[in-house]
Amino acid sequence: MPKFAYVAKDQSGHSVRRQEFALSESELKARLARKDLIMISIKEVGKKSGVYIFEPRVKTTELMMFCKQLATMVKGGVPLLRAINSIAEELKNPMLEPVLRDVGRLVQAGGSLSSSLKKYPKTFSILFTAIVEAGERTGSLDTMLERLSMYLEARDRLNKKIMAALMYPAFVLTFFIFAMAVITLFLIPRFRSMYADFHSQLPLLTRAVFRFSDVVAHNIAAIIIVTIAAVFFARHYFFRSKTGRRIFDNLILNVPVFGVVIKNAALSKFARTLATLLNQGIPIAESLDLVSKTSGNIALEESSIKVKNLILDGASIHEAMKKAAMFPSLMLQMVMVGVESGSLPELLDKTANFYEERVDNFVTALTSVIEPIIIVMMGAMIGVVIIALYLPIFNLGKAASGRM
Repeated sequence: MPKFAYVAKDQSGHSVRRQEFALSESELKARLARKDLIMISIKEVGKKSGVYIFEPRVKTTELMMFCKQLATMVKGGVPLLRAINSIAEELKNPMLEPVLRDVGRLVQAGGSLSSSLKKYPKTFSILFTAIVEAGERTGSLDTMLERLSMYLEARDRLNKKIMAALMYPAFVLTFFIFAMAVITLFLIPRFRSMYADFHSQLPLLTRAVFRFSDVVAHNIAAIIIVTIAAVFFARHYFFRSKTGRRIFDNLILNVPVFGVVIKNAALSKFARTLATLLNQGIPIAESLDLVSKTSGNIALEESSIKVKNLILDGASIHEAMKKAAMFPSLMLQMVMVGVESGSLPELLDKTANFYEERVDNFVTALTSVIEPIIIVMMGAMIGVVIIALYLPIFNLGKAASGRM
């Protein structure tokens, strides 16, 4: 969503200079007019060559709250248009508020809620609009919105657990790199200048540390440029192209230790999403198609499409998932029992809870195990550098005591 910088005047004639997100210039002008502000100038910012430098997105928790509020108001008999406009007025989010106002305008013009939401695919996913559309078809929009909010809450909870597993090592690694940069660029040169007057050969370890510092200091610009270029390449290749995504997703699923938690999280998301869609009465083939588009993992996406195609060819869901060779035996057994008992959505939900619990247990165990390991490794590496810096002083002290 574009961001605009504007200058306006209030009723007392004072100038107001601000930056706000809006769907368009006209939408922002209409919003300011409702606040009795007179537009003087307006300019779009944060855009270069058609690509936004910073494009914030609506958080899952905010969509969850929107679903809960809308479900409560619709169930209470509040007309849909009034409910949407009321929620938009209460929102503090500069991204979601203008979207909901435009959705309300489209609904007022005669459009359905699902078709209006589809106008904003970056805010409301395909799965989100499909569930809303199913609720409109069955006349149970409030129930569908409640289930959708529960699904979003479970998904947000799982995402936070994954982030908890990855954030601590990332934070410690970042701190370690920063500490080593300070030692290499500032501390080591001071010791080097101090030892320059010794006129004697320094220990091998000290010379190696000094040599490493020289290499880093003389090539710091190149290191920064290469790092930035690598980040941009990784972002555009591994996250924007299908080939890159396939390589990255398959690689991350096979990473020691972390690959297990990523796969468990992906399986939990698959089971939860499929259960939610089947609960809404969406056919299995259509549900799998939607799961593939919202999986976030290309390996799981291709497996979902393969399962869908096998089902359309006449295979049972259990047989199709087994042939996809992506799903563990536990999930296959739960699916088979669910089909036989007619309670597939419920058992898929239980399966999702099981894998989510495994992710939770892994995160707890990982935090308790990896913390001392990382601290010891960091301490060892920094300790080697410190010893190398003070080793000439130790040697000098030994030589002096030997002469005495």
